[in-house]
Amino acid sequence: MWEQWGTVVGALIGFGGLFVGLLVGRRQVTDEAKVEHEQWLRGQRQEAYAQLLDAWDTGLRATRDVVEHPEKHHEAEENGWDWGETVIPAIIREVSPTWEPFWRAVERVELLGPQSAVGAAEGLRRAAEEAEAAALDFTGMWPKRDRFEAAKVAALAARRKAVTAVGAVLQEAPSPATRRGRGLPR
Repeated sequence: MWEQWGTVVGALIGFGGLFVGLLVGRRQVTDEAKVEHEQWLRGQRQEAYAQLLDAWDTGLRATRDVVEHPEKHHEAEENGWDWGETVIPAIIREVSPTWEPFWRAVERVELLGPQSAVGAAEGLRRAAEEAEAAALDFTGMWPKRDRFEAAKVAALAARRKAVTAVGAVLQEAPSPATRRGRGLPR
């Protein structure tokens, strides 16, 4: 009878080891999957952030060029083009489409997160809207250089803040431990 107890105890130890092995293996696979997903997400975010900043630079540069060099539009008016029907729509066509890629890039950052980057992208969006509105303000004399200059200064400050925020996101290496440390679900 005692000989059979040895077999039973050995079997229980074997099953215990199997169970522990399954738990450890499952945990390892889960952690690897989390790290892999975080690496993928980090790559997507990096691409989205670079696209956001590039589109922002392009939009601001084009808007700045229109405001700082209004001569061709004033010359068009002097050459008989109607300011309200021809010149203003031409200016709008020159400025507004350059911001379209930026609006899409903001949406992509909003989808990918995290909240700190979304907040920075929203700050950039508000600054871009103000810069565009300043450039396209046709009440009174155009262009409104002072209003645009103030909007440009605010926009550049928003860009610096965004670079800092997205840089902090990208500098954190993917790891299951840091994910758990941030209080995120496993």
